[in-house]
This record gives sequence, structure tokens and C-alpha cells, in this order.
Amino acid sequence: MCRHCQKETTWSRFRSDRVDLSSSPHRIFWFVAYSCVLCAKECPEDNLLVLYQKLDWKEVNAQLWQHHGVKKIGQEPPQSIEIPADLSKRLGATAGYYRNALLCRAHGLGIAAVAYMRRVVEEQTDELIDVVADLALTYEADEKTVRSLMAAKERVRYEEKLEVASKVMPSALMPGGVNPIAQLYIHLSVGLHGKTDDECIAIFDDLKADFEYVFRNLHVQALDRREFAQRVKERAARKS
Repeated sequence: MCRHCQKETTWSRFRSDRVDLSSSPHRIFWFVAYSCVLCAKECPEDNLLVLYQKLDWKEVNAQLWQHHGVKKIGQEPPQSIEIPADLSKRLGATAGYYRNALLCRAHGLGIAAVAYMRRVVEEQTDELIDVVADLALTYEADEKTVRSLMAAKERVRYEEKLEVASKVMPSALMPGGVNPIAQLYIHLSVGLHGKTDDECIAIFDDLKADFEYVFRNLHVQALDRREFAQRVKERAARKS
């Protein structure tokens, strides 16, 4: 988020340079500065500044060294780990786990980040099934489907709950026929059990928007559709 316009933005690179602390290439750092494309401010206090180090230097010849890795040292302003108030409210007691996930991501601890995010999905599964069942009713799902969704909560293992819920979830709630909740759990599990920190960071970044959408919007969507259906029914009853 840009500190000047207070909006989620895209950053445009406008300056980069190096900081020499010694003659050794191992003690040279680089910085890159970005400006917000929304407010087009280039004042230092409104920029995003990232400091990084080039690693794994190898001498190509007497005059040339080449690096084969990069390490982020930090950024200013620091990466925020604050959770939006509405999302924190939806996550309830698990908001702390998601905050830890964001903190681990900020420090490059990808495996820990996906582990914390998966913990949230696990502990919120029953509540999400309740919301999905509520939504299913607004889409006029049959009673058997809703009962099957609620019965999924009786399963002990989270994988089983998600498997059962995905089989009976109304198609209107599954874009492209894919259960968004199950996809979160599956990809987080893959990262946790078989990927490196860097690979897990890529998984976390890919899933973050979907994770926040599911937990912020399914509740609201269920409430909006229920209230809409109620208004339509009451209006129809008055006319008759």
C-alpha cells in the first residue's frame, strides 16, 4: 500500500544504484527505488525502497566477477503484516496464525508461511462449510445436498471434510468446477511437504489473494444473497 494515497498500488521502478562498503564484491549492496503509479509521487518519504545483496560471486576473468544469486536485505517502508479489520474479524482466533504467516513470508520463511496459512484453513473448515451450506440454500440447492455438506463436518480428518464438501458443493460456488477451499488446502499441503522455502513463497504469493477472498467474501455473499431472497419473497407476498 502506498503511504501517500493509501491505496493498493503497482510500483514503478525509477532509480537503482549500488552502495560500496568495501572493495570486495561480497560487501557491495544495491538498492532499487519505486514510485506509486497511482499518485506519481517521487518524494523520498513516499517511495518504496528495497535493499538487496548479490550472492555467489564467481570470477569470470581478472576484470570480471559475476553473481549467481540475490538476497533481499530489507525495505523501507517495512512490509506490512497488518490484517484488514474485516478479515481479522472473519478469521477470529486464527487471525494470529495468518499474521504469523505474513511475518514469515516477509522474512523469506516460505515453508513456515504456508504452514501457518494451512493451519487457518484447517481450523476454519467447519465454519466455511456452514457458510457454503448457507450459500447453497440461496442457490436453491436440494435438501440432500445441504445435509451432505453439514455431514462433512463430522469427518475427523480435514482432507476428508474437504473431499466430501467438494463432491456436493453447488456448481455455482465452484469456478471452473474447482472447489476453491479444497484448492487452498491441497496446494498449501504440497508446499509444506515437498518444496523449498523459495518455492513455498511462490505458492504463498499465488494463493494469498484467493485465501483472503474466500475468508472475506463468502460470509458477505451468503448474507447478501439471503437478504436479497428474503426481500424478493416478501415483495411477492405483498403483491399476492
